[in-house]
Amino acid sequence: MKKVLVLSSTLLLVLALFVFLNMEVTTGQGIDFKNSRLKLPLYLKVLNFYDRHFNKKWLTKRITGHLETKDEKIFRLFQWTYETIRPQPKNIPVFDDHVWSVYIRRYGGSENFNDLFTTLCNYIGTNATLIRVYNKETRKRITLSAVLSQRGWVIFDPWKGVYFNNNKGHWATIEEIKKENWRLEKLGETDILDSYYKSFFENLTNIQENELHRANIQSPINRIKYQLSKWFLDERPLFE
Repeated sequence: MKKVLVLSSTLLLVLALFVFLNMEVTTGQGIDFKNSRLKLPLYLKVLNFYDRHFNKKWLTKRITGHLETKDEKIFRLFQWTYETIRPQPKNIPVFDDHVWSVYIRRYGGSENFNDLFTTLCNYIGTNATLIRVYNKETRKRITLSAVLSQRGWVIFDPWKGVYFNNNKGHWATIEEIKKENWRLEKLGETDILDSYYKSFFENLTNIQENELHRANIQSPINRIKYQLSKWFLDERPLFE
């Protein structure tokens, strides 16, 4: 009798797990700035998530594994992003789905460059996030990367291969940039000038360090925290 109960319980558990993992969920995809939700079973969404997670861990280690300090790794990831990803071709659709897809496609727009760079920075154990800054006069918006370095939060623009030093030659922190203690440094031969960023930097704000955002929810633990927080706030379904 005891064996029958154990076998029955096991079969029920397997059946329940099968039904649960085949539950229909959705994933987001944007093509040419039109967003849609694609349906797929939960097990496939989980498998895809872990596939991307382990690939990003492997890629980050391959790029930075020979380096010792986080700042060295940050700068190498910045260089690698600028050198590896190409600007969006005009005749190819603009995609906005998963960060890993930017690496697979090897091209993207400004936000894609920053997405990939900040995500990989999180995989070396430092906080990094996208920031969007505005020019009040032209109403133009640009996307940049804020990364927590040993000196504090610093700014990079992997799209243009630009970073910012203070007057002592160290990476300029956001606090120093707001005090106009910065100058532009470049990886390539771009003709961009300090004046391009100056009007945008007038609207810089401090970073919320403990906030969960796109760049740091690519790992399983943070993704679970993020999904639960959104679910408790009734902002989105638990498995979406």
